[in-house]
Amino acid sequence: MGSTGFLFSVNVEKKPENGEDSFVYALNESRAMVGVFDGGPGTGPIPSLKGKSGGYLASRAAAAAYLHWFEELQPGQTCDPEDVKERVRRYLRLCREQAGPACTDRLPTTGAAAICSQARGGVDVQLQWAGDSRVYLLDGAGLAQLTEDDPGGIDAMQSLSGERKTANRMRADRDFTIHSARLTMNRPGLLFAATDGCFRQLGTPMEFEYLLLSTLQSSPNAESWESGLSEALGKTAEDDCSISGIALNAGGFDELKRQLAGRSSLVYRTYIRGLDACTEEEKQQLWEHYRDHYQRLLCRV
Repeated sequence: MGSTGFLFSVNVEKKPENGEDSFVYALNESRAMVGVFDGGPGTGPIPSLKGKSGGYLASRAAAAAYLHWFEELQPGQTCDPEDVKERVRRYLRLCREQAGPACTDRLPTTGAAAICSQARGGVDVQLQWAGDSRVYLLDGAGLAQLTEDDPGGIDAMQSLSGERKTANRMRADRDFTIHSARLTMNRPGLLFAATDGCFRQLGTPMEFEYLLLSTLQSSPNAESWESGLSEALGKTAEDDCSISGIALNAGGFDELKRQLAGRSSLVYRTYIRGLDACTEEEKQQLWEHYRDHYQRLLCRV
């Protein structure tokens, strides 16, 4: 697909070889796709999978369903979320059957994906999501959360305090909803999906943006950035972390890094410098200053 700078991914497992996150990306001449999936919670080990959890199986089944669905899309064909939902549900049910009669797991997983294609005036992006994994855009105007956590009604700062139950997950045993929305991306930036382990353990949404920008600015190339981002997330997260993303309308890593350098400095000066000394009330005031722009492209459930 034209206007593509580079694909990138991060996968941090808190339990090596037993992570419950999965990710996918794919690219062809007419489209690109990025997505992440977070299996669980509360799923136990499955005997026939040598102790792997239902969450491990569910996230990988959903990722495979998305990949195979994307590979079968024809140029010009509409991306119907109902089609991919049926594919995901079929894969989850098949996995549960193949795991044997001892597997009664519902195989729940969140999912968030973006499917991109060239359009007049930029790149057409279709968002699909279920649960609290998210799709984001990071460009010179700053970080924008594109998909609202499911169920809705709570902002990104509030979501960092306390546990939230996510009723709508992709799962094998009952119906679910894949939300869908569209937008046009017409400036250089990073479009990426992320599981909640990437942003949930940070104190504020501003810190997530700065983590992305600061590791980008300190990296000489895309591969180094992936490594630095993985290391930084691994230090803060208490859960698995997965990111799958693509640079769009960008001339390459060096050009994108140059375009985002000013934003990195601005975020540090405005929100990060002195943040450790702020009271909770002061952090809330900073968030209120940051929130409207961060939510400028938010698609509601």
